Amino acid sequence: MEIIKTILNGNHYRYSYHHCEDSDQYVIFLLGALQDIESVHSFSSHFATKFNCITIEVPGTGHTENLESTTSIRDQAKMLHDFIDYLGVNSAHIIGFSYATAVAVELCDMWPNVQSMSICGGVPGIPSSGRLATKQMIAAAMDNPSRFAKSFTESLTVQNDAIPKNKAIIRATVRNITAMPQERIDVFFENSVRLLVHTPSNIQNISIPCTICVGEFDPYVTRETAERFAKQLKNGHLVVIKNADHLVHLQHPEKVASAMLAQAEAKQLLQNTLAALA
Repeated sequence: MEIIKTILNGNHYRYSYHHCEDSDQYVIFLLGALQDIESVHSFSSHFATKFNCITIEVPGTGHTENLESTTSIRDQAKMLHDFIDYLGVNSAHIIGFSYATAVAVELCDMWPNVQSMSICGGVPGIPSSGRLATKQMIAAAMDNPSRFAKSFTESLTVQNDAIPKNKAIIRATVRNITAMPQERIDVFFENSVRLLVHTPSNIQNISIPCTICVGEFDPYVTRETAERFAKQLKNGHLVVIKNADHLVHLQHPEKVASAMLAQAEAKQLLQNTLAALA
């Protein structure tokens, strides 16, 4: 896997490109708060079985240079828009995990060539169910990595034996976060503050097909919260993954990957059918 680092207009980006021989369409894959290109490689590869997949760390996320929280999510979306233009992509399906939801919604408002949007474990802001947990995570991030890892996992997971590999995934998540350098934790801090004060733009104007995927037991973005977001969208579709919490992408990766591609595949099938009839 080749990861490319680029500076555009003074902003730092990391991205990877997975080519699909069977499609001329693109998926742009955006990441959650503590994710990076390396950690979602299996998803990028899966998406590339159907579409050309560009996985992007927007400035201020992943391993890019940190951005102070005075830079808004709208600003991050504008940076993403500029980068898409730089790459020469004329239209794309947008897939986003968790934090990337807010950026994706802003992109839909400013770029008319989004073909579909699929979101997992996110709404465009901090939900009321997650505001206290976010403040606690921010406080822990200012203390030490061990306390932050504990706060992060306790805020996003539940103890439920019906969830596949639940205890093992929690232990691995704590271990991985504890080992993160302070720079990664600082990125999380700034993005969380950014998200706390964010107000999304024009959700009601988004008319493209949208999938909103959530874990059944997610304590942070609850099923009810995700359902409200889906109902705000003119063409929103809620997918609830049973026996899962906020780490649904680790607990049920195949189901999440399939859900994320469903709208894009349906739209591509329709376009192919119409082209055949023309």
